[in-house]
Amino acid sequence: MAKLDDIVAFIPAAGLGTRLKPLTDNKPKALVHFAGKTMLEGVISRMFDLGIRKFIVNIHHFADFMMTEISSLQSKYDIVISDESNQLLDTGGGLVKAAGFHHETKTILVHNVDVFAQINYTSLIDYHFENRSDITMAVSQRDTSRKLLFVDNQLKGWKNFKTGETIGKSDSDDDKYLAFSGIHLVEAGVVKTNAPKEDVFPLIPWYVANCNKLKIFNWLHDANNWFDLGTPERIQNAEYYLRKV
Repeated sequence: MAKLDDIVAFIPAAGLGTRLKPLTDNKPKALVHFAGKTMLEGVISRMFDLGIRKFIVNIHHFADFMMTEISSLQSKYDIVISDESNQLLDTGGGLVKAAGFHHETKTILVHNVDVFAQINYTSLIDYHFENRSDITMAVSQRDTSRKLLFVDNQLKGWKNFKTGETIGKSDSDDDKYLAFSGIHLVEAGVVKTNAPKEDVFPLIPWYVANCNKLKIFNWLHDANNWFDLGTPERIQNAEYYLRKV
């Protein structure tokens, strides 16, 4: 397995945080507090404890606030800012820009800022390198309207179960629809050589469009140890869970 300190963690934190209103009326979602820390510091500290030493954070909404927060964290952590304050690049474009930093980096661990998980990250990383994957996506069996389609653990499509919209398809009887957990590993070379020409684009349709030429695997984890912190109610639920364990 590659050394953990050779992996860069990219934390997408540029979103508007509309689901978190009113907590985001005067701050970005990354600076909303969860379990005694801002979401941003929480993700960085957990990844640091894992052994990762380099971080990239993209910013857009309340960019000045984000710069001040990151500046204070830089006394403890090696953090590079990917500045999207002039143009929000969406999930795919943001990753492509982040992949341009730390040119020596081969592997990027992407971890959404509004996700809290007590999963076995070491197992996820081991699985990625053992399979020599281009991309490994953490997924689980949980109730959500949008899911990824996998066949033999490899990505083949996506479906919105509310609207019926689909991207990609499968003719196999062994297909599985699983929920993406906002955490994945991606090889930096894959990002740089397969990105669309446009600057602004979403991540998942791009992955699906390339799933037949790239090795995109799933890594299944327990849904009970994962929390979306995207609404005030979900933050409360996650904090209640932590008080119990």
